Amino acid sequence: KVELRGHHVIVDPPTPPGFETSVQITASGSRSSLKNKKDTQISQTDKDQEQLKRKLGNQLSHLEKNIPMSVIMLWLSGNSVQIFSVMITGMLFFQPIKAMMSIESVFERYESIKSGSLIWQKLVYVLLQLFTMGLGLYKCFSMGLLPTATSDWLAFMEPKQ
Repeated sequence: KVELRGHHVIVDPPTPPGFETSVQITASGSRSSLKNKKDTQISQTDKDQEQLKRKLGNQLSHLEKNIPMSVIMLWLSGNSVQIFSVMITGMLFFQPIKAMMSIESVFERYESIKSGSLIWQKLVYVLLQLFTMGLGLYKCFSMGLLPTATSDWLAFMEPKQ
């Protein structure tokens, strides 16, 4: 703030960081509260952060990068029962279970007190994990490891060819 009084110039130093004044006199001479302005700026910033957290939560739930890799590994392993194909199939069951057990830690950085829970994003995340487990079931079926015929359950019946 600069004031001219006669031939002397009076300069007010800037306020130190973190110092808040409760009343500010504007150029028109009216008084306005800085606290109200800061509250509106903070609330706008909070809204922007909430929107960003929701957007990141949506991206996290929709961008499951393991599914395309799992499909490629299933195709490369073939349909015969070998150690490699059994390990790939086991991976398709254990990784989604592990991911669903740690869902709170995955989404905790996107949670906030005001927005509540990201229930829809978590639901999509769980559905993608269940889809990955479904790929594992399909692989077991294609290798012939699932009991699908009556002869699989009864010893006196001839196995299906």
